[in-house]
Amino acid sequence: MLIRLFGRNFRSLKEDFELSMVAADLTRREDCERGVIHVPITGLREPLCLLRALAIYGSNASGKSAIISAAKALSWLVKHSSKRTSPDDKIAPYEPFLLDDSTRTSPVILGCDVVYENSVLTYEVEFCKHKIQTERLAVREGSSESVLLDRNDSGEVTGQLISRSKVNKLYVTDMQPNVTVLSKLAQHGPSRGKDSVRSFHKAIQRALNCVDYSDATRPRIFLGRGSRDERFADDKSYRNWIMDHLIRRADLGIDDVLVKREIMPVPPGLRELLEKDGDNISPDRVVVSFIHQGLNPQAIEFEEESAGTRKLFNVAGDWWMLANEGGALFADELSASIHPRLLMHMIRAVNSPPNDDIKSQLIFATHDTGLLESVDGEPPALRRDQVYFTNKDANGATELYSLTEFKEEARPVHNIRKRYLSGFYDALPSVDETLL
Repeated sequence: MLIRLFGRNFRSLKEDFELSMVAADLTRREDCERGVIHVPITGLREPLCLLRALAIYGSNASGKSAIISAAKALSWLVKHSSKRTSPDDKIAPYEPFLLDDSTRTSPVILGCDVVYENSVLTYEVEFCKHKIQTERLAVREGSSESVLLDRNDSGEVTGQLISRSKVNKLYVTDMQPNVTVLSKLAQHGPSRGKDSVRSFHKAIQRALNCVDYSDATRPRIFLGRGSRDERFADDKSYRNWIMDHLIRRADLGIDDVLVKREIMPVPPGLRELLEKDGDNISPDRVVVSFIHQGLNPQAIEFEEESAGTRKLFNVAGDWWMLANEGGALFADELSASIHPRLLMHMIRAVNSPPNDDIKSQLIFATHDTGLLESVDGEPPALRRDQVYFTNKDANGATELYSLTEFKEEARPVHNIRKRYLSGFYDALPSVDETLL
């Protein structure tokens, strides 16, 4: 689970930023337990209370997606930097703030705190275009900290995982400058035991799952084996969960689903491209057809469905993950093509799962202000501490801040949606009158 994401000089995030999933001490009765996960941490008298959901609001191009991209960039460094990388390759997520001469060639800093067993795991990396400058992995239990990996600007790597393991020490000798130590040891180092980084690596990866739904309404064809389409076809319990929890409940007029496989020839050029990227090519594809209600019920193929139905189906696999596997999900464009009332119920479901064993988190960028307002006598779908804003200054730099920073004014009696749209919290576009 994610505790916080932080960094500096990434895209429009010129200055230090921090996205915290630690719950505030809210006093409203309906918010005392709603939307939080209690996590025991060794050395702390009280469990750590983490938020189940967090929404980022702001005008277009204000930096909302930059926050999602920061999580994605950190995930790439941890997972992919050691794969098929030559020493001269640019570090892919190196995207500094470009609107200032002092930052456009300066290092990017990204890091996170995540839950690891009953402790707090911190990972931080500083990097330029072709070089990892510093990297640090440490675990804290109360006031005690153990440094597992520590890489300095000269390339030397120390830490407990190095000093006690001859194998790890050998792998980090003459480290490739554009590869993270954590990624290399996860791929090549010991696979188990006290000298392995894989459990730490997995904890960080689970806290940084990222998805961009900007093209999730388009018809798609998956060629790689192991896709969620194949699971939808082959795993009946998975398919039934998606139909029962999302598709039928969303009032789409859908009663049932048909799934079949069709042989589909793969053009040689496309096959070579996919195989180069490491994808396994399947000669068949999964065809999904939803059976719609009506005087004469009909099966309609997925490609013929509405954009909203396609979007919901493409979100479904990630929703299943939140409900069944846990971890954190960063989602961009989640609310696009989903009705505000449906989205509201989806967020309420994340905040109020059927049992406390579900330990998942959803962080998403949105313009849907309905989530800030009470509906049908119920409190807003989002708690006050689950609302963040992005605002750009006159120099193009993004400021990230929480609604809880407005302690004196944002009292429960206020309508947060109206106050936001009136400009009280900023994070709104300043639009001049447009002409046709």
